[in-house]
Amino acid sequence: MPSQNNKTISAVETTLDILAALGKLEPVGLSDLASHLDIPTSTVFIHLNTLVQRDYVVKESGQYRRSFRFLEVGGSVRQRLDIGRLLRNKVEELSRETGEIAGAGIEENGQRVILYRSSGGKAAGDEIPIGNHTEMHWTSLGKAILAHLPVDKRNQIVAEHGLPRGTDNTLSSRSDLEAALERIRDQGYAIDDEEHLRGVRGVAVPIFNDEQDVMVSLGITGPRDRFTSGYMANLLEILRYTKNEIEVRSQYYEYSTIDG
Repeated sequence: MPSQNNKTISAVETTLDILAALGKLEPVGLSDLASHLDIPTSTVFIHLNTLVQRDYVVKESGQYRRSFRFLEVGGSVRQRLDIGRLLRNKVEELSRETGEIAGAGIEENGQRVILYRSSGGKAAGDEIPIGNHTEMHWTSLGKAILAHLPVDKRNQIVAEHGLPRGTDNTLSSRSDLEAALERIRDQGYAIDDEEHLRGVRGVAVPIFNDEQDVMVSLGITGPRDRFTSGYMANLLEILRYTKNEIEVRSQYYEYSTIDG
């Protein structure tokens, strides 16, 4: 029997062959395109008509060409790559500037996932690896995202994962959590006051896209004795500056895919 990994859908392959041919011949008529591909004209027409109806191909005066919808798709991919690279660089800059542990997190399947992490010269604290999944409600990175998710999404996360305790400081009731998330939305940042690990504190800010949907969070963590209120206030100013730069540049990446 053929391997499951080798199975393909012939109709999809035909559509992709048509799009590849359009890239070489466009604008091109139906008959010439069918002849080039050695595919029945009726088959090519059905595929083209589907692509036209879905706005991926434009038909003008009997000639077909790919639409600018592909620019949108490609731009979206490029934006993700560019923002990922920017985020990684900013995490590394934060760790160098502050000397502490800097990280970026994202929500996946109701948990906080570490995307990037970098340790500065005086860093001390947890040894959490990149890719680590943990509860949203007991880290500053997680709470910064959780506070800005739609209500239905927050409810779903709490229903599925509950509010387990990491330490005695963990928010373990729904009322306490909602009050904390409201404060985070009002003040624009989240704090982990030894809620995940004893002796470790942290501060994080959410990063939004141009539609004001939270994308990721950016934060700094370190030992309780050094992370006093005044020290964390200074770190917060650095985080806010970096947050603003990332958000502005992320919009530039989005629009440069159209303008450039």
